[in-house]
Amino acid sequence: MDQRNFNTKLAETVMQCQRIEHDVKIIYAAMKNGDFDDNYDRVEKSPLGDVLAELERLDNSDGRPYLHPDDYRLLNQIRTVRNWLVHQSYADYMYCTGAERSKNFDRAYLKLEDFHSRMRTLGNAVERVRLDCIKRYGIV
Repeated sequence: MDQRNFNTKLAETVMQCQRIEHDVKIIYAAMKNGDFDDNYDRVEKSPLGDVLAELERLDNSDGRPYLHPDDYRLLNQIRTVRNWLVHQSYADYMYCTGAERSKNFDRAYLKLEDFHSRMRTLGNAVERVRLDCIKRYGIV
């Protein structure tokens, strides 16, 4: 565990969050009645939480959801953990010295590793749903 690995893992994790958010919006736009492009334009700049709430309702409307309730819980966690990644993860240790800095860095690194792993898994699952929705709803 070193600073370079932390930086790389943090950047990859933020990328996964952005990928997931973009895919969620595409899935929603594909599932929603109406024109895909119009639907996407309406949600493109919307906050993730708003789109997730609408997607979950829409996804469960036919009794055969693509995503499991645990997936939606993790999707909703993205917002708070992403805020920690961007606004607090470095500050949690960089102003400390000595053993305290090392201990806080290790704690932040473990938290980052856990979230990174969960985001990669979730990102792959959401991507599969996106690809299936594009095919199912005829979006090209």
